[in-house]
Amino acid sequence: MSRLATALLLSVALAGCGFQLRGDAASGLRAVHVSAEGASGVAVEMRRILAATPSGLATQAKDAQAHLRVLSETTEKTIQTLTGAGRVYDYLLRLRVRYRVTDAGGNELIAPTELELRRVITYSESAPLAKEAEERLLLEDMRGDAAARILRRVAVFRAGAR
Repeated sequence: MSRLATALLLSVALAGCGFQLRGDAASGLRAVHVSAEGASGVAVEMRRILAATPSGLATQAKDAQAHLRVLSETTEKTIQTLTGAGRVYDYLLRLRVRYRVTDAGGNELIAPTELELRRVITYSESAPLAKEAEERLLLEDMRGDAAARILRRVAVFRAGAR
């Protein structure tokens, strides 16, 4: 069999298997307004994600079909593991986000819910600045992950409500 025929057969087989990239979950809402009580990196990330989706981000609460409010966002850093000499080996980073979702009329769609993410980061006394930068990047990644999880939960709720 020629190489062209093999390549054609392989491409037809892959196209027929139903493979598709996951992409962003549609929330099922026309427009969502995101707000936060105080500074919130998760709220900023949700706004960024929603601005790029078909659901869209409502800049004004009155124009939104739903209001997603971040009630609190806290980060913690605790010692996870100590070495035999009593030095820190690992830290546990924890991000907790409380949020709720209401419709345009103020009716509660999703009751106040808490989401918690955890990551373990090793510590090195020889490279404290590098580990500090790694910690900041890990916290940014955790905020992005939390925002995506919250938006997926809103999408699942809307799909179940139909």
